[in-house]
Amino acid sequence: MKASLSRFCLQACFLGALFWPLKAGAYLGGFEEQDGYRVPLNGQIISNYLAGDAQFYLNNSASNGYTGVVPVGAYPNTLGDGTNGPDVTRYNAGQYGTNNSGPGGAAADITDNSGLWQVLSGGRLYEDATAPYYYGNQYYRDQIVAYRNTMPHGGSQTLNLMAADQSLSYRYSMDSRDLGGISPSSTLGMAVQMSFWVKPTDWDDPDTGNMFGLSLLDAANQPVFEVGFTGDNLLQYRLTGGAWQTTSYVMGTLGWSEITVVVDTVRNTASLDINAYNDLSAHLNGSAAVLASQGLGIVSGALSALQWDLRGGTLDNGAISYINSFDDFAFSATPVPEPRGLVLLFIAALLLAPRRRR
Repeated sequence: MKASLSRFCLQACFLGALFWPLKAGAYLGGFEEQDGYRVPLNGQIISNYLAGDAQFYLNNSASNGYTGVVPVGAYPNTLGDGTNGPDVTRYNAGQYGTNNSGPGGAAADITDNSGLWQVLSGGRLYEDATAPYYYGNQYYRDQIVAYRNTMPHGGSQTLNLMAADQSLSYRYSMDSRDLGGISPSSTLGMAVQMSFWVKPTDWDDPDTGNMFGLSLLDAANQPVFEVGFTGDNLLQYRLTGGAWQTTSYVMGTLGWSEITVVVDTVRNTASLDINAYNDLSAHLNGSAAVLASQGLGIVSGALSALQWDLRGGTLDNGAISYINSFDDFAFSATPVPEPRGLVLLFIAALLLAPRRRR
């Protein structure tokens, strides 16, 4: 009896080590203050250069040094809107706060683009290049910011994207806090699940082309899988090197829709689920599988970053680029055994099985 119990415990531990999901402490989280995202209502960020976090290189050239002129649209400053935070590339966004085993600390001024968030094109770079003659306001901006939202999915803040003048592209480098203490470099050999909530705008509905894309990048900066939506809020996805595939799932603009992506870096597959909000019924439609273990067509490396792309400026058919909101990101990582590992598991199970008495 004791021998059988020992075999059972050993087998259970072996199986558990292989398949136990490693839950995440999402670093993006819900974009709350304790997730590491600041709005002025929670306090000003003390700058090394001027009051409020409004430092930038004149004409985007470091050789020009920091300008002392605050563009009218640069928040937060003493004349700014307390609900719109600074651009996430201007301060240590996502790097402070106590949520999800965070390090604590507080929002701090940093050299632009030196944190987890970097702007690649458009966005803050456009505002800085046109300063001090940029006259945007909280309703006409080029930025990614935390926002004190009156209708968040959870908490009190969301992440808002806006590209009023031109398209923007930002990169977020994943951290071990996103993955529950697991280094992103260790995700090779795992299935990584990412879920988040989105509330698109209806101002750009006349433009039926792709409006937003969120790419999972691997360590080689290779897009592994991309999910997005059209101007009229139809869910889309794209495989590396391919065209956008538009689905029939409509995400309402009066409530929040949940998108779930799973990338298996062993089998090189992706799965996609959608739980879309229905504006007519004012309810979620229920989770639906869009893709199930779809081959990526590439060999994925360890997942390392997210790239955010939003079309902006002049859109088709008179559409207007406006705010798209995101909330409550969550991640989990599950080890996936190699095929030969499954064979070894089967052999181990046979060896651990109780022998029949003769």
